[in-house]
Amino acid sequence: MPSDSQDLPLAMVRALRIIGETGSVSEAARALGISQPAVSKGIAQLEKRFGLDLLIRGARPLGLTEEGQALAVFARQADLLQDKALRHLQDVRRDKIGTVRLGSFGSSASFHILPRLLGAFGRKFPCIDVEILEFPDADLETVLRSGGVDAAILADPHKEDLDIFPLVSDELVALVQDDHPLAVRSTVRAEDLCRDPFILTKGGSAPLVEKWFAAAGQTPKVAHTILQVNSILALVNAGLGVSIIAKLALPSEPAGVKVLPLTPTAPRSIILARIDKASRSRAAQTFWQFCESTGP
Repeated sequence: MPSDSQDLPLAMVRALRIIGETGSVSEAARALGISQPAVSKGIAQLEKRFGLDLLIRGARPLGLTEEGQALAVFARQADLLQDKALRHLQDVRRDKIGTVRLGSFGSSASFHILPRLLGAFGRKFPCIDVEILEFPDADLETVLRSGGVDAAILADPHKEDLDIFPLVSDELVALVQDDHPLAVRSTVRAEDLCRDPFILTKGGSAPLVEKWFAAAGQTPKVAHTILQVNSILALVNAGLGVSIIAKLALPSEPAGVKVLPLTPTAPRSIILARIDKASRSRAAQTFWQFCESTGP
């Protein structure tokens, strides 16, 4: 009983396609760079395997049976798919196509990092798309490790298995209403910010804020816990409390709010990270190399 489950020998189905176009076994052999006897033998083996005639013999030029034509159609489709795949790989190699999935954690990246970085990259590699996928700070590293993004913009990760490239330095700053008594100060201490209701950010800098207060032996009077930066600014502007957030998360000139440095300072580093120097695509590798070449 013939076995129909094996892979088709692509050279022989290509030979059938050429025979169907030229009516000649010799032309098929010449086009494929193999001998005429090899073509005849290969087609005969296919016919024996399926128990079907593939060539209309005795006619000149040679023709294909309906079964032979079905295999010739398969050969054309296989060649078209191969050509498409090869063109795609060539375009990727020449940086003419590709997509980078870049994870981001929110305001700090959106306001101050991504516009400059993606603008410069787009000018040099206009055919490579960068897709921004935004996640909560606490989730972004997990998404990176699971392969959900090619690279991610993170704040202060301390993981030895991550390949890390520094993008920019950041620091925590205090926010008070414009006419608040602290607004005239050049810097503020932890104890200064414990006299008013405190608006605690739910963003990624929250652990650093809590650590800064704890280092001074102080505990703020948390009245509100807010995720969105604009909401925090609105509450501070309304005189409903003071807050601390990352400086890079701020819009350029927050209305009605005074931004004050902390004493002592609370720095943090914003980095680009990927998994252990691995790149899932040529586009991702090109993006990483571009970031390294342009520097922080």
